Amino acid sequence: MKPESLPRVSVLTVVRNGELTLGKTIASVLAQDYPALEYRIIDGASTDGTLEIIRRHAERLAGWTSEPDQGIADGFNKGIAQATGDYLMFLNADDHLAHPRAISELAAHALAHGLPQVVYGDSDLYDPDTGDLMYRVVINYDRARFLKGATIPHPSMLMHRRYFERFGKFDPSYKIAMDFELFLRGVPSVGAERAPVLVTNVEHGGISARSRDLVVEETIRALKQHGHLSRAGEMAMRARYAARGLARKGAETLGLYPMLREMRQKKHPASPKR
Repeated sequence: MKPESLPRVSVLTVVRNGELTLGKTIASVLAQDYPALEYRIIDGASTDGTLEIIRRHAERLAGWTSEPDQGIADGFNKGIAQATGDYLMFLNADDHLAHPRAISELAAHALAHGLPQVVYGDSDLYDPDTGDLMYRVVINYDRARFLKGATIPHPSMLMHRRYFERFGKFDPSYKIAMDFELFLRGVPSVGAERAPVLVTNVEHGGISARSRDLVVEETIRALKQHGHLSRAGEMAMRARYAARGLARKGAETLGLYPMLREMRQKKHPASPKR
């Protein structure tokens, strides 16, 4: 298929002080074999070596900016304003595309399914300290579960420009769950298409994992804001999250977490270590 007949994809990386991981993120995008691709980096006025890394690759970027922002959502919105693609992907600086055909395979699935507004693939989760593969994250969109807080994976997703034109941009008042809140505006009505392909490698322990309490609060806030959570439902959700937290701590204390991780990896086999 000729490049001019393919949907144009804009990959956007929002970063601040990401010198330890940004180089790997950039390399994974520049290695893609998809011809209709542009890559843009939105830096939030980094004070470490991030800008030096960006400048080394500037000739191969569609564009980059560095200026203060109001957080991740503000950076995402700046990227949306700069992007020229039909589809947008938000690839954070501590994640990277899993292989050179990641975008091609995801875009091919989108083409085969009528260019849905939201299409996503799978992710491999890695231990950032050892580099060991933990397990593959496989999430099949289910509307009922989604409206109970079971989100879909933003790092391995293409969102069509039509989605933003219809449902708006990210809400900067959300510091972590801005993607889930944006999904709530439109995904229940337009759906989300899962492609059974590996798209991203994600490091365990990102901002969402480090700020679980804030994730819970913002998830509940978003569901209430869009009329999907009653008072009784909120109480049940808080109890469910609390039980999960206790179970996680108990497993870690008893040394059972590696066993649980192994069980999950067997359920969703992942690629060998890259």
